[in-house]
Amino acid sequence: MPSKRIEWIDFCRIFTAFCVIVRHCDRPYGYFPYITDLFNYRSLIFFFFLMAGYFTHAAQPGQWVDWTRTKRLLVPYVFWTLIALALLVPLQHVEQISVGDWSWCSWQLPLQEMGLLHWCYWDISNVPLWYLRTLIIISFFAPLIQRLPTKAMLGLTLLCFAASDVLCWADAEAAASRRMTGVNWLPFRFYESVLAVGFFSAGLLIRRCADGERFTSFVRSYSWIAPAGSLILLPGVLFWGFYPPVQSSALVLLGVATTMSIGALVARYFPRACHWIAQWGPAAFFVYVTHFILLHWLRMLLTGDYSGHLTLLQTHLAPWGILVVGLVLYKLFVRFFPGFMRVVALAPAEVVSHGSTQ
Repeated sequence: MPSKRIEWIDFCRIFTAFCVIVRHCDRPYGYFPYITDLFNYRSLIFFFFLMAGYFTHAAQPGQWVDWTRTKRLLVPYVFWTLIALALLVPLQHVEQISVGDWSWCSWQLPLQEMGLLHWCYWDISNVPLWYLRTLIIISFFAPLIQRLPTKAMLGLTLLCFAASDVLCWADAEAAASRRMTGVNWLPFRFYESVLAVGFFSAGLLIRRCADGERFTSFVRSYSWIAPAGSLILLPGVLFWGFYPPVQSSALVLLGVATTMSIGALVARYFPRACHWIAQWGPAAFFVYVTHFILLHWLRMLLTGDYSGHLTLLQTHLAPWGILVVGLVLYKLFVRFFPGFMRVVALAPAEVVSHGSTQ
């Protein structure tokens, strides 16, 4: 593993977390949030899977599964599920609660919030947790993937990319079947988890072939190509109404490459800004798992409705406000509860140590 943090990657972490917030806010057609959503081709979460693979520890001899990392990820998964259950579910049922109707509450609710009853991620309260759930499963089998020869690992990556493009249409048919008959053979959005395996495997493959310096040098050498390609294809995606572009693994790959290229370009031409933003890189996970909660409480405050629509001005300002609040909360919690943040927010040891001594 790289011995020190890589600034342009930490910049990309915060940049991606911010774009995820934009993604989950209202996106009026033709306005900045909508264009931003399409420009990266909804590749955002797959950048995190790629980096998770790249920074995965090398498997020990004879190791086939990773219990240690799995248990480390399970704790925040359960914790943030319970937080979402306590802070978001009551908002969804505030009218029923006001008249004393608790019929929506059942023993299945925690399992539903974890996404364990089905693989659909938008029926649960804290949508971002699907990433963590999928990462837990992939991380458990990471040593098995690491034992693959380089060519086999490349084959797995390409197979997952191809399978995702096929399964996304099967998922759509399964969703239609569920709406009509209540029965389906394939968990909805399963194709995104298959694509996640592909990007995680790609991260492992990159790490096997290039250390931090070589990886950085490669991205910098070709940093203009991916953003140019995204800009060239964007009008076509808008014109043909390709929705959602995440159903194309090629476009998602272009979006991930664009994210990395933007980080490399900012590091090259705006090093001070990159350095300042990269300092917040360790907070990206916390921002990611809390932004959906902050968003809906903000939405409830501004509109009085859990699903209410923000005004155009609020839509443009909300992501910035949520990002700032998330970063401030992270800073405060690291300062006063460093051990807690290391467990539930995966805060790096050096950040926790620095925060606890301030």
